[in-house]
This record gives sequence, structure tokens and C-alpha cells, in this order.
Amino acid sequence: MPAEATDTSDRIADPALLPHWLILGSVTLPGQPAYVREARRLVAAAVGADHPRADTVLLLTSELVTNAVTHSRSGRPDGTVDLIVATGFYGLLVAVTDNGSDTGVPVIRSSPGAESGNGLLLVETLADAWGYRHGNGRTLVWFRLSRTEPSATSQGRALFRPITGTGNAAQFTSQDGPLRCVR
Repeated sequence: MPAEATDTSDRIADPALLPHWLILGSVTLPGQPAYVREARRLVAAAVGADHPRADTVLLLTSELVTNAVTHSRSGRPDGTVDLIVATGFYGLLVAVTDNGSDTGVPVIRSSPGAESGNGLLLVETLADAWGYRHGNGRTLVWFRLSRTEPSATSQGRALFRPITGTGNAAQFTSQDGPLRCVR
């Protein structure tokens, strides 16, 4: 069970506090699989092909938008997906907001050899940090990438310090309510 943290001074832990981030691009897309390509195009144009993590940010964006279209009410005919890409001192931030689902919060699955089911596992593996917020009928899933590839000994994910708890998740409280961050 996630633990509630009392330290809210680490403002990077909450992508909703975007004043600390320069928004490079944002868009609301129809919740249809064909628009995953448009999400990648926006991020590619915003980040630029010469960014050292360009391939990773495109892959993870594609995974999150695909998850939003596939596993949420955003995939319905009138559904939408909101995408924000931002940069800041800590690197790149991508946030995808969908119309929520009846099944609850995002879950990491491992389906070795399967064509689908590994999106959040990729995010968990490749992002320096990621998390989600579920409420008001919507779900926001975000990830952060540092400017450079993390080294094998990097402690980049230590920026999120759970006070107590078990597993990889910790719950932080911000001005906008709880935010779950995953190491």
C-alpha cells in the first residue's frame, strides 16, 4: 500500500505544477488509434531529432497514448486524449490524460513475447520517473526523462523519496491532491 509523504517541497514530483516546466507543445486528440501517430509527430517536432533521448520519448509517448486509447473511455467515439510535452531543469516531461476507465488505475503487466501488454513495463524500465493521477473521471499518466541516458549507477529516481511504504509506489500530496509516483 502506498504511503502518504509529508515532504511536498520536491515540486518536480508533480507535473501538474507546470510553472517549473516550459511547455513545448500540447494537443487534444481524438481517442482513436490513428491519432497515436499524431502524438508522436507533436513530440518529435517539440523535442527535435537531435535530442539525446528522442527515440525514448517517442516510444514512451506512443505507449501511453496507445494505452489511453485502448484501455480507457477515450477510445469511445467521442473520447479524447490530452498530451503535454515540456522541458525543464530535470529534462523532459510528457503527460497523457485520458477519459478514465472502469478498471481503475494503470497496472504494470509483463507479457513476455506478446505483441501487447508491455507498455507500462517499458515506461517503468526506460523513464527516470513516472506516475499517475486518477480522479474526476480522468487519468493522467506521466513520465520524465533526464537530458542524457542514465548511467548504471545513476540515482536519478531517488528524487522521489517515499517516507514509508512497500513496493515501488509512493503517494505524494500536492496542492491538487494525491499523486502516485513510481520509482
